[in-house]
Amino acid sequence: MIRTFCVFLVALSLLHGCGAPTTTYGAYTAGRPMPMFYKGGAAFSEISVDNTECQVEATQRVPAQIQYSQTPAYTTPASVTCNQYGTQTFCNQTGGQTYGGEMQSYDANAGLRQQVHLQCMARKGYQLVNLPACPAGVDISDQDDERVLRPLSATSCYQADPSNRVRIGNY
Repeated sequence: MIRTFCVFLVALSLLHGCGAPTTTYGAYTAGRPMPMFYKGGAAFSEISVDNTECQVEATQRVPAQIQYSQTPAYTTPASVTCNQYGTQTFCNQTGGQTYGGEMQSYDANAGLRQQVHLQCMARKGYQLVNLPACPAGVDISDQDDERVLRPLSATSCYQADPSNRVRIGNY
């Protein structure tokens, strides 16, 4: 039904930072659904332009607010053990190591910025859908190329190759 290479950009921007594989191909091989913006009949170039406009709007309306925190620190108890050999004393210290205390940073506005981005896309007529990965053994590579999104159905799915090119079709 549909082959597209720009859907990857939308999917990757939504996958980033969500604990999901970092590539569309990684999500596909793991059998995970691919989040994408869907508006029936939209040209792929239109989706890309609208997505960029909404990302810019969200960034302008909700700027980054970087916060810093430190993980808890723990220092092991120190002890000194001494042994005397003849007239000489040898001492060995153990413990006293500190664990934790690393500095971390995060953007406190990231969630709100994503929400503004999603609202902008919704105003433009898109809905966020989770397109399932095609079942094992299903090949949609022979389906014809399209420049617009056709209606999705219960058998719609996606495939991704190692270069993260995405193909959307029906099985």
